[in-house]
Order: sequence, then structure tokens, then C-alpha cells
Amino acid sequence: MEAFFPVACADSLSKIGLLVKARRLALGLRQSDITQAIGISAHTLRKIEGGSERIDLRSFMLVLWRLGLTEQVFASLDGIEQSSQISRYVQDDDTYQSLASRRVRLVKPKPEDF
Repeated sequence: MEAFFPVACADSLSKIGLLVKARRLALGLRQSDITQAIGISAHTLRKIEGGSERIDLRSFMLVLWRLGLTEQVFASLDGIEQSSQISRYVQDDDTYQSLASRRVRLVKPKPEDF
């Protein structure tokens, strides 16, 4: 399963990578300008711009934030707190706390199950 990565996800990362590179160039920033500003390696930035799926989320989000792309990339998440996928699990006004406190409880296996 480790080698599997959905084509749709790879396509999205490629598009985001192109967007990152285009914004960086439009701002007249070199790769070294960004890497020094947010403390990531040049290799990591090249992987993000190349659409690699092997990037840590922190670095990915920092690059988007530094280039002012977070709202553009995640625009579809606006108002998601009201969606039925989230609201059916929320019992109070504090969405995050309500979801964070929920757990999946599995039945403990008995010796005779083996």
C-alpha cells in the first residue's frame, strides 16, 4: 500500500506545485529567499514545486502561507464547519472540542476469538 498514491491526489499536488512556483516567480523571490524566511531546505521547496507527495505537512503549509496561497488552495473549506459531514458529530457550539473528544471504541478481543 505504501507505493499506492491516487492519480487525482498526484494531479492536485502537481497543480499546487505549479501555483507555488508561479507565485514565487511573480513575487520575484528566489528559492533561497523562501527557504531562509521559513526555515525549510531548498530540497523540500523543490519537492513542493515539483508536486511530490513526500512532503511534511508543516513545510507544505509554511510555503503556502509565506506565498499567500492558503486561502486560494483551501477556499473550498470555507464554511465546512456547517457541512453535514461535520455537523452530525457536533453536539455544542465548540466544533473542534466536540469532535476532538469523540473516540472510536473497539470491542476488546477475547482469547476464544483467536
